[in-house]
Amino acid sequence: MIIEDTITRLLKLGMDLGTKDAVKSALQLIDADTSVVDSIYVELKNRFNRKSFARVPYNKRALFLSHCLRHSEKCPAKLSDDGLMCEECGNCSICEIKQEAEKLGYTVYIVPGGSMVFKIIKRAAPDAVMGVACYFELEEAFEKLTTFSNLPYQGVQLSKDGCKDTEVDVDRVLEVLRRHEGS
Repeated sequence: MIIEDTITRLLKLGMDLGTKDAVKSALQLIDADTSVVDSIYVELKNRFNRKSFARVPYNKRALFLSHCLRHSEKCPAKLSDDGLMCEECGNCSICEIKQEAEKLGYTVYIVPGGSMVFKIIKRAAPDAVMGVACYFELEEAFEKLTTFSNLPYQGVQLSKDGCKDTEVDVDRVLEVLRRHEGS
């Protein structure tokens, strides 16, 4: 609730919130807790893109899942030019997310990092993208997407990060996946 209240305050002030540094400066200006700058930045970017993302049909969207969500010791997936090729073994949350996304019509990629994301975006040319990753990867992707394209996007940050055996709130991911015009 603190994040929602802070975002509301910042938006009412009409401050520049286009970059993470701008958000941090705005938080300092209103004497708010700057330790939540990452969460606020990601949520602001999601809000700014929510409607345009929701207008894109599911079958024209790409979902990028961070490879760190996999169970590092049990994962049988192999790396290809399109990222990890999930075998849907059920050892991690990727399987459930991937199955629901594909059922909706998304193209799903499980990637080791941002450079592969942008190679795939350039090649596959989706009309909207969604990412599930740590704050650092989401922020980097948001900055590049904002600077280099008009592609609408949404991001869900990991609930446990650390580059290996990470976790995400699957219900939150599914909620964002299902966004469509009118929702």
